[in-house]
Order: sequence, then C-alpha cells, then structure tokens
Amino acid sequence: MEEKRDTNQTNETKQAKPKQAKPKQEKKNSDRDGFAEYKAEFKKIIWPSRPEIAKKTFTVIVTSLIVGVVIFCMDSAFSAGYSVIIGLLG
Repeated sequence: MEEKRDTNQTNETKQAKPKQAKPKQEKKNSDRDGFAEYKAEFKKIIWPSRPEIAKKTFTVIVTSLIVGVVIFCMDSAFSAGYSVIIGLLG
C-alpha cells in the first residue's frame, strides 16, 4: 500500500512571525511641563524650622544611645550566663 502524503500537512515548523513594534506613545506632557509639575509640588513642601530639627536630632541621638546601652547590658548578661554554664559543665 502506498502512503499518500498531503503536502499541506508536513511536519515542518512554522516560522514565528516577528512581533510588530508598538508605536511609541507620545508623552502626555513635554519635559517642560514635567519640570513645572515638580516645581509646583516642591513648593508644597513644609520644611521644619531650625528648633524642630535640633529637637528631633537630639531625640534620635539619645534614643540611639539608650538602645546601645540596653544591647550592651543584654550582651554582657548573656555572655556572663554562658560563661557560668560552660564553667559548670567543664
């Protein structure tokens, strides 16, 4: 028996069609308009006064020192506890 081959149904791989590049969308605003928006937003910023900055800086420094002391105390206590435990075992 002869096999009939249909030339339309061969096992050839189809070549992938290249994707068409989407046209670039035009920018909503030009660069000049963008900078104008940034400038308008920048004017809305409320800057802290010098006494506020000093107060907040002092608060951060004191808080950091307190946390540092607490961590140092905990480290010292745990180190002493481990030394005692190791001394009892050895």
